[in-house]
Amino acid sequence: MIRVYSSFTKAYFPKARTLAKSLKALHPDWVFHAVFSDSLPEDFDLDAEPFDEMLGMADIGIEDSERWAFRHTVVELCTAVKGAALQHLLSLPDTDCVFYIDPDIMILNSMAPLVDMLEDASILLTPHMLEPEEESWLIEGNEVRATLAHGTFNLGFAGVRACDEGKAFARWWNRRLLEFCYDDVPRGLFTDQRWCDLVPSFFPGYKIVRDPGYNVATWNIDKRPITRGEDGRYRAGDVPLRFYHFTGYDAQWNYQHLLLKHAEQFPAAKELWDEYASALEENGQNDEKLKHWKYDWFADGHKITPECRRHYRDNEKARKDFPDPYSGKYREHCAAMGFLGGKRKESIIEHLGYTGQQIRYLFVLLYRRLLKGK
Repeated sequence: MIRVYSSFTKAYFPKARTLAKSLKALHPDWVFHAVFSDSLPEDFDLDAEPFDEMLGMADIGIEDSERWAFRHTVVELCTAVKGAALQHLLSLPDTDCVFYIDPDIMILNSMAPLVDMLEDASILLTPHMLEPEEESWLIEGNEVRATLAHGTFNLGFAGVRACDEGKAFARWWNRRLLEFCYDDVPRGLFTDQRWCDLVPSFFPGYKIVRDPGYNVATWNIDKRPITRGEDGRYRAGDVPLRFYHFTGYDAQWNYQHLLLKHAEQFPAAKELWDEYASALEENGQNDEKLKHWKYDWFADGHKITPECRRHYRDNEKARKDFPDPYSGKYREHCAAMGFLGGKRKESIIEHLGYTGQQIRYLFVLLYRRLLKGK
């Protein structure tokens, strides 16, 4: 059995529906699992959705999931659960392979070649780029900011075969995502993505998908010109466009600053974005009920800030003193620490990127050196 999963919250329901429908139109026998890190809308009806199954954090084996979720922003959480979900799906007895696909992707042509690729590979990864850039602004944007800072491979997609090495990869990835899935580029972390730079070293059965029709996005579109044939199917260069990644769609930055720079050269790309916008509208893009993330709020209704999350995850004493981080007591503690109502001024040590544990170690080391000096 071929399983596909995606990870999202209420706000991404329209995108996940668009993804699932586009996949099912081409592969109705593939099973689609929705990994959901949020509260479900009151009127939610799985029978009316294009998903075969909804999986919460507890369903995929994450212990103390509510408290664990507090440490993460919405992007961090939706990526942190991917390893546990992969490990869970690979463990099911009838699984042949599992594909992860980001919810902001639309499937445009058959994905069957991926199954063939996994016959002699355990892991499939798509790099951000397959060709080097030549212009300075593209080198800076695509090679420096998109790739060197955030990882060689784009983890909006991954394929894993249910073999020993595939399962070993899932265990390895999950172990790291449970503890280190944060957007902290100065520390060398970018959610789930930077970890897979290590895959070539640890898992020899991996394969890079070099077909330019997979995972086309604004960061590589200049090398993969999108056209549309008389049959209505999209192509990337001279191959079928298998799926397009609409990353950053809601912010519109990629559309306005990157896609439109290529619009005259690739008019079919703009057609594709317009088609995607229509699909999102049909799938509830402007539904106000989908706007509020469960883990955005303290129990008393105050907004949880990124500083509150970082303090809790980096401070062992805070976790011990406040076993329920959503409580009004922890919110009051955060307010007293200056973590609410604006960004707290960082110390020079924190500004340099040290964790709470490292800061405590530095002070202990300094204290010991002072004692020796007496």
